[in-house]
Amino acid sequence: MSTRIVVADDHPVVLDGIRLMLESLREYTLVGVATSLREIVSVCAETHPDILVLDLNLEGQNGLDLVPELRQRHPALQILIFSAYQSSSLTKKALEAGVDGYLLKDASKAEWAEALSHITQGKMYLSKHLKAGEGLRFDTQPVSTAFPQLAALSEQERKIIRLTAQGLTEQAIAESLFISKHTVHTHKKNIFRKFRLHTNTDLVKFAYENSLV
Repeated sequence: MSTRIVVADDHPVVLDGIRLMLESLREYTLVGVATSLREIVSVCAETHPDILVLDLNLEGQNGLDLVPELRQRHPALQILIFSAYQSSSLTKKALEAGVDGYLLKDASKAEWAEALSHITQGKMYLSKHLKAGEGLRFDTQPVSTAFPQLAALSEQERKIIRLTAQGLTEQAIAESLFISKHTVHTHKKNIFRKFRLHTNTDLVKFAYENSLV
C-alpha cells in the first residue's frame, strides 16, 4: 500500500515539479494539494494523508502556525517542511513546533526519496545542507517573524542586501547591477520600510540573521 501525500505550496511550478517527482517514486501517491492554510485543513480532512509536505510561507501566512491544529486533528500525520529558508534559527523553530523533517527546495530526487523514507519510518530528517557540517546551531539567533516579507523579496532586492552586507556603496551597487543609483536607493528604502530597519548596520545584521548572505 502506497504512502499518501498532500503537498501545500502556493507556487504552481513547485506543485507541478513535486507531482512529477512523486509519480516516479512508486511507493508514494499524491492525494491532494493545497495553496493556503485553510485549504490544508479541508484537504487533509478529505484525504487523510500519511505525510503533509508543507511550505513555510503560504499566501503571506506562516505554515508553522497550523502545525498544532494539524497535530490535534491528525495525530498520526507526519509533516515535512519544504522550504527555501535555511536559517538555523528557523529550522529550530520548525522542529520545536513538532514537524518531522525539514527539506530545502534545492533537494534532488535522491534526497526526496531519502527524506520520505526516513519520515515513513518515524525518523527525523534534516536536509543535508542543514546538518552538522553546515553549522545547524541551536543558539541565540533571533527567529525572524517576517517570513511573508522575506519570501516576497525580489531577486534584485536580495542582491542589493548581499552587496550592502559586503560593504559596497549605493554607487558601487548600481554599477555592479547595471542600474541607477536612484534605483538602488529606492530599493533600499523599501527594504528598510518592510523590515523596520534604519541604518546599513541594521540591514547587515538582519541579512546575516536571516541567511540572506
